[in-house]
Order: sequence, then structure tokens, then C-alpha cells
Amino acid sequence: MSGKTASKRNSIFGPDGYEDTPVDMVAAYTSGVFAEDNFPSPQELKRDLKRQVNIRLDRDVYEFFRSPEPTGYQTRINAVLRHYMSLVRKVEIAKTTERVSKSLKKSVKKRP
Repeated sequence: MSGKTASKRNSIFGPDGYEDTPVDMVAAYTSGVFAEDNFPSPQELKRDLKRQVNIRLDRDVYEFFRSPEPTGYQTRINAVLRHYMSLVRKVEIAKTTERVSKSLKKSVKKRP
């Protein structure tokens, strides 16, 4: 690489094999101003993604989810519950659509 190189003392990477960092790049990095963001921390994201709950399961249900391997059984239970949740939502949407459709048909019939 041609051009100026930073000394070990000025290198942002230190003496770990990256001593050929250009001086202007080191200066730009060290004088940089980092923007503040409102993005939540990893701890806040983790709290929002999962909730810790206690659930009582029948022994056979518990063993079924732990049967392939003991690790990951909570993820498998969550996947089954999520699938059930999506099915219930689809049924609710279908019922709402059907009610709206019937209501529209009645209002169209009433018109002279």
C-alpha cells in the first residue's frame, strides 16, 4: 500500500498487524462525532421480545415437547402456540368479513 502510514502510537488498531492504517483515516476516526439514536438497548429489546411465564402442563404434553431433545422444548411450545394464535386470528377475520358482507347485502336489498 502506498502513501502515508500511521505510527503504532497513532494507529487506532494498535500493534496487532494493522499499523499501515493511513494517517488521515486515523484522524477521521478519532475526531468523529457519533450520532445519538433512540434505538433501545439489547436488554430492553430482550425484555420486549420474551416474557417469562410459569405454565402447568400435563406430564405427557411436557414429555412430548422434550422428546426429540431436552433443549429447545420451550421454543417448540412457543411455535405451536404461535401457530394456534394465527389460526384463531384468521377465523376472527373470516367471521368479521362474513358479518360485514351480510350487512352490506342487507343494506343493498333495502334500497329502492
